[in-house]
Amino acid sequence: MQKVISASRRVDMAACYPEKIIQFIQDFGAENIHTLVLWTKNPASIIEHKPLFQSLKKISQLYIQLTVTGLGGSLLEPEVPYWHYIMDSLEEIIPLLGTPDRICLRYDPLLRITIPDGSLLTNMDSALFESVVSRAAHWGIKQVKISYITPYNKVLSRLERLGFKLIDMPISELKEFIEQELRPISRKYGMQLLSCVAPYYSDTGCIDAKLLTELHPQNTPLSLAKDKGQRKNCHCTDSFDIGKWYQCANGCLYCYGNPAV
Repeated sequence: MQKVISASRRVDMAACYPEKIIQFIQDFGAENIHTLVLWTKNPASIIEHKPLFQSLKKISQLYIQLTVTGLGGSLLEPEVPYWHYIMDSLEEIIPLLGTPDRICLRYDPLLRITIPDGSLLTNMDSALFESVVSRAAHWGIKQVKISYITPYNKVLSRLERLGFKLIDMPISELKEFIEQELRPISRKYGMQLLSCVAPYYSDTGCIDAKLLTELHPQNTPLSLAKDKGQRKNCHCTDSFDIGKWYQCANGCLYCYGNPAV
C-alpha cells in the first residue's frame, strides 16, 4: 500500500529544507507516495525552488496544511511573510495541486502575548480572522482549522527570557470566542471550521485518510488506522513524518518545535 508522507509537523521543510524533501522523493520513490502532505507558512517557496517544484510534480497527490496566523512579519513570526503575500501566492500553487480542496487553511495557534513594550500582540481578532478567511475563500479553500497555543515549558521560558508573556484564556471564554465570533465568520464565507486537539471540537484529523482517498486522482484507498505517535485527542490517521527537529528559519517565538530554548 502506498504511504502518506508528512513534511513536516516538526519543521517547515518546504520553506526551509526543500532539498531534504527532494532527496526523500528520490530515495523512497514517487510511485510509493499516495499523498505528500506539506505543512508550511510560505507556499511560495514551492514555486520559487525549481528543483522542488519539479520533484513535487511527480507525486500523485499533494495536500497543503497552510498555516496563516495573520502575524507574519511581527515580532512573534519575524521571518514569515505578511499574510497578504502568502494568499497571493496561491494563484500559482493551486494549479500544481489540481484543486483548492487540497489545501486546509490553519489559523493556528490562537494566542495573546504581551511584547516587551507592554502592548498586546494577538490574532484573536475577529476582523483579522475575517480578512484571512475571506481571502482563502476567494481561492476556493473550504476548510479552516484552529487550535489554541499549548504552553510548553520551553516556550514559556523562551518568551519570558525575551520579555514576552503569554496571556492565557480560560477554556470557557475560548469556546465562547470561537462559537460567537469565529464560527459565524467561517459560515459567512462557506468554510468549515474545525479544530486541532485544543479545544476539542473535531473528530477528523489534519491528516485524514478518508478525505485523502476521496481527493486522490485514482481514489486509491488508505488505511483508516489512527496515527499512534500523535498527542491525545489527535485524530490523524497513519502517516510517515520525514522531518527532524531542525532549526526553522521562520523564527516563530512560540513554536514548540524550535530546538533552541
